[in-house]
Amino acid sequence: MIKRLLPLLLVIAGSAEASQAQVSVIVGSNEPEVFIVPFDGQAHELDIRDSHRYHAAFVDPATKREICRDGEYKTGLVLKLRSLPIEGTEQPIEVLGMVSALSAINDGAKLKCGTNQEVKLTNTALSDTVRLQPNKTKPMVIDGKWTVLLKMQH
Repeated sequence: MIKRLLPLLLVIAGSAEASQAQVSVIVGSNEPEVFIVPFDGQAHELDIRDSHRYHAAFVDPATKREICRDGEYKTGLVLKLRSLPIEGTEQPIEVLGMVSALSAINDGAKLKCGTNQEVKLTNTALSDTVRLQPNKTKPMVIDGKWTVLLKMQH
């Protein structure tokens, strides 16, 4: 009787595996932003960037007219997380990301409608595979500024 129930017990035990990760992102002394990422093998993007405005002024080469408008740049952290096939009790997660920071804003060409601002950003890429374990939180420190906490959830 037990031999016939063993396959059923294995199916039930297999379905009790964690199905998602709780991802908490903390920058500085701010409150954490919390995301849920499913373990479905798909890439899931977390965009934790702030938008900033700048003034763009240029001459349209086709019409020779001056064009002035506001532009936008973003600084912060972008992460892409993808679950890999489970290894025993560990759930490997591929983590790809980029930290963007403002280096400088310089005044460029001065036109009648305004001054062009030239935005310079630095981008730092990251790549890692973390292995999540049941009932344990896995910390990652990125660029000395960002703390990412990953935890398996059922």
